[in-house]
Amino acid sequence: MFNEPLLTSPSTPGQLNLHNKIFAMDHTDADNVKPTEECYEVHNVDESNRLVGQLFCSCDQAWYFYKGFAQEHGFSARKGTTRLDMEGNVKTQEFCCSKEGFRVSKVNTVDRQRAHTPVTRTGCKARVVVTTTNTNDQWVISKSYQEHNHALCTPAMTPFMCSNRAVSKADIDEATTLKEVGVGTSQVMNYLTQQVGGYHNVGFTHKDLYNALQSGKAKEIVDGDMNALIVYFDYKKHDDPGFFMIYSVDESGPLHNLIWSDSTSRSDYTCFGDVITFDTTYKDNLYGRPIMPVVGVNHHHNTIVFATAIIADETSQSFEWVLQNFLEAMMSKSPISVVIDRDRAMKRAIKYVIPYTKHILCSWHLSHNAQTNIGDPKFTTSFSKCMASWWTTEEFDIQWLSVVSEFNVEKHPWVIEKGNTWAQAYLTGHFFANIRSTQRCESMNASLAIALKHKKTYLDVVRAIEDEISRMRMNELKADYLSYHTKPFQIIKLVDLESHVAAIFTRESFRTFQDELLRETLYQIEAEIQSLSDECQHYILSKWTNDAKASAPSYVDLNVSPEVMQMSRFAALRLTSSRLCYITSKTDESFKTARDEMKRLIEELENLFGLNDSVNQSIVVNNVRDPQRKQRKRKEVPKNKVEKKIRRCGYYNGEGHNKLTCP
Repeated sequence: MFNEPLLTSPSTPGQLNLHNKIFAMDHTDADNVKPTEECYEVHNVDESNRLVGQLFCSCDQAWYFYKGFAQEHGFSARKGTTRLDMEGNVKTQEFCCSKEGFRVSKVNTVDRQRAHTPVTRTGCKARVVVTTTNTNDQWVISKSYQEHNHALCTPAMTPFMCSNRAVSKADIDEATTLKEVGVGTSQVMNYLTQQVGGYHNVGFTHKDLYNALQSGKAKEIVDGDMNALIVYFDYKKHDDPGFFMIYSVDESGPLHNLIWSDSTSRSDYTCFGDVITFDTTYKDNLYGRPIMPVVGVNHHHNTIVFATAIIADETSQSFEWVLQNFLEAMMSKSPISVVIDRDRAMKRAIKYVIPYTKHILCSWHLSHNAQTNIGDPKFTTSFSKCMASWWTTEEFDIQWLSVVSEFNVEKHPWVIEKGNTWAQAYLTGHFFANIRSTQRCESMNASLAIALKHKKTYLDVVRAIEDEISRMRMNELKADYLSYHTKPFQIIKLVDLESHVAAIFTRESFRTFQDELLRETLYQIEAEIQSLSDECQHYILSKWTNDAKASAPSYVDLNVSPEVMQMSRFAALRLTSSRLCYITSKTDESFKTARDEMKRLIEELENLFGLNDSVNQSIVVNNVRDPQRKQRKRKEVPKNKVEKKIRRCGYYNGEGHNKLTCP
C-alpha cells in the first residue's frame, strides 16, 4: 500500500521512489550486535536529503508513510521523542528505528524463573523528525538520518516486524463472530490466512490475534463482569420492552442471584407454561455458580426456555428466590406440574412457593439412584419397569411388593424413603406433557458445554444461552412451516378422522395421535374421548394444535440487537466486496483502479459519517461486584506411583514386542 508517496517533495522534482533498493544484508545476530562504526545503508544513494521536505496533511499520515518506508527497506519503526508547544499541542514528532537506544536492566538475574526476553536494542540512530508548519496545519520532514548499525531483514521476514503487524478492526470483528460459534483461535487464524492467500499477507501472527481478542474481551468487562452484564441487559430492555431481569446482591456487594427472561419466552409461558422442569448441574463459568434454565415443551414437542437463572448456591433460599421472581415475570401464573431431580432443597422451595403444583422426580435420576443405592442391575430393570408401566394402583402395589420381596430390600432406607408417588400408576390424571425427566435441561447444558469450551465470564454465558435459544426458535419456525404447508401421510382407513386431526394438530402431535390410533380400535378411542375431563379436552384441542400461540400476548420481541444488525450488514457487504475483489484481481490495471477507488470511498465515508474503530464506553451506574472466582483444583500426584503396565505380545505373551514385531 506504500508503493507510491502520499505527497511529492517541493524541493526535488518527481516522486520519491522507494522501489528497487539494494538491501544491505548480514547474517550476524542482530540482538547481539554491539555499536560500531560500521553502518548498513538502506539504499545505494543517500536518500536522507530526499526525505527532507516531504509534506503531509497530518502527523498520522507521516507515520504511515515512514512505516511503509521502513517495511520496504527491511527494518521496523516506532515513535520516538515528542515535543509540545506552550499550549500542549504536538510540535515535533520523531520516528526512529525500533532498535534505537539500549535496554535498561531492571530485573533480578539471580533467582529469576521466567526466561528473559531477547535483546532487540542496538543503539541504532536511523530516524526522521517531522515538524508542524505554521501554515495550513501541514507536517514536514525536517531531519532524516538513514544509516543502521544492524543487519536488515529480508522481504520474507518483514511481516514479523512489530511496526508491520496489526490486527484490523474488520479482522477482529470477523474473528469474534467465529469465536462466538465455537471456532478456536488457531482455526480462526487459518481461516483469515486462507482469505488473504497465505501467512505473509495476513499482517499479524497467531499471538497477535489472540492478544487482540483478549484485549477486546477485557474492554467489555473493564468495570467488572457483573456491571458489564447489567449494562448489556439494559440495552436488551431498551430494544425489548417486555424484557425482564432482576438480581440480588450479598451484604458485601457481590452478585448473589440473577434471573432474566425476554418477551418471547414470557409469551411462550402463557401458552405452554403448564409443565416446567429445571436443573442446576451446569456450572461451567469462572465463578463455579450453578446455571438454572427453566424449560418446557411447546406444541411441536420441542424444548423451549422460559427463563434462565444464575444462583449463588443450591439451597432452598436460592430456589425460593428464583421461583418467586419467576412467577413475577410470568404474571403470577403457576405451573400445573414440575419435573425435578431428587433435590430436597428444590422440594422445600416448590412446596413453599407453589404448593398446589404437582412435582415428580426425574425418571433418569430415579433409575440412577436405584443402581447406586441397591447396586443390582436386575433390581434397576424391575424398578424402571414398575415406574413406567401403565398399571392401576392395585396392580402396581402387587408388582412392587413382589419386586421388593424378590430382592430382599424391604428394610432398605432408600426403598422406605421412596414411597410410591414416583410410579406412573399414581400419576395418572396429572398432566406432564410427556416430560418425565430433566433430559431437556441436560441437552441444553450439553450445547452450552460445546460453545463454552473453557471457563467463561457471565457475559459469555448469557450470549451462549441466547444463541441456543435462537436456535430453538428457528427449529420452531421450521416446524410451523411443515405443519402449515405440508400434509401428513395417512396410513389407516379412517380417512375422515385422520384428515380432521391432521388439519388441527401439529405434525409431531399428529404423529403421536397416529401411533395411538394404530394400537387401539375405534370403539376404544371413542370411549376414551367421552371419558376425558374438560381440562384434558383443553390440552387436546389447544396445546398441541397449530393455533396454540394464537392467544399469545402482543409484546412479542420483534427487535434485533444493534450488534446483530451490524454483523448482518457486514456479511452482506463482504459478499459484495468478495465478488468485486475477485473481478478486479485478474489484471494489474483493474486492481489499481479498484484499490484507489476503495481508498477514496473509505476516506469519504469516514469524513462524511464520522465512522471509526473507537468503542463507545458506556457509563456504568451500577456498583455490583463480581463473585469470587473459583480456583482450579490441582491434581495431587500420589507419592507411590503405580508402575506402568508392561505391554506384551498378543501371540506368546512375550515382553518387548507386539503382534506386528513378533519374531
